[in-house]
Amino acid sequence: MGRLRFLLKLAFICNLCFLLVQFSRYVNMSKGFEAVIKSIIPLGMMVAFPLNVVTLIFAVVMLIMKRIGWKELPPYVFIVNIIILVSQFFFLF
Repeated sequence: MGRLRFLLKLAFICNLCFLLVQFSRYVNMSKGFEAVIKSIIPLGMMVAFPLNVVTLIFAVVMLIMKRIGWKELPPYVFIVNIIILVSQFFFLF
């Protein structure tokens, strides 16, 4: 289940980009950060939500079917991804 661990961590990175993009909407960023924000907008706004949903559904199904256990997953990343998914529903819908 190395692929699932990789997908959870990739979704976590994309979710951090999503949170950074949302934070940048409310805070006036100086000129030095404009290039960084422009480079993470696609990752945060287009990739984060679908990847997060698919990865979490796949992980929950695998946990329910008992094909993997909590020891094989990084539980803190799983839980943080769920919390960020709730915030994504709030901001996107």
